[in-house]
Amino acid sequence: MTDFAFDAFDGLRTNPEFAALLRSVPPELPDDPTPEQVDAWVELAELCRSADFRTAVRRTADAQAEELARCEAGALQDALDRAVRERLDEAVAAGLLPVSAAGPSPAATPADLHAHAFERAGQSDVRRWLLARLRAGDDPLVERYWLLLATVNGWPASSTLAPVHPWFTALAA
Repeated sequence: MTDFAFDAFDGLRTNPEFAALLRSVPPELPDDPTPEQVDAWVELAELCRSADFRTAVRRTADAQAEELARCEAGALQDALDRAVRERLDEAVAAGLLPVSAAGPSPAATPADLHAHAFERAGQSDVRRWLLARLRAGDDPLVERYWLLLATVNGWPASSTLAPVHPWFTALAA
């Protein structure tokens, strides 16, 4: 499993921070693991050997690197993602629809934030660009990796993006 993070990025011109993050957090099964940690370890090992998973990681890393290479938005990415996630979580929790006939979407601001951060504001293809970006970052295998890694390492699981991605994707579509 430790080779996975190095092999996954071999030959890619990826965001070095993303690759370094993946390489810096290896799975470490404790000396006295819980049954859940053992199960997660086994599933994680299978996932890391999966050609589909490696392809998904490479595709995600390549899409991210392509976007970040176009502008100086790398430093904004984490803060932007957190701000967008907070707004979308609020909208999803409130049961709001991505597009409302009653007025502008409550998620217009997150979409605008992305467009400005990645120097796409005012461009005619901004919705198509945002939709492609969302689809590139929405891979259940990649999300499963992070959940399994947290279980193996005994970390609290980060909140899942599963309810947010379809909502934001519907907004951009």
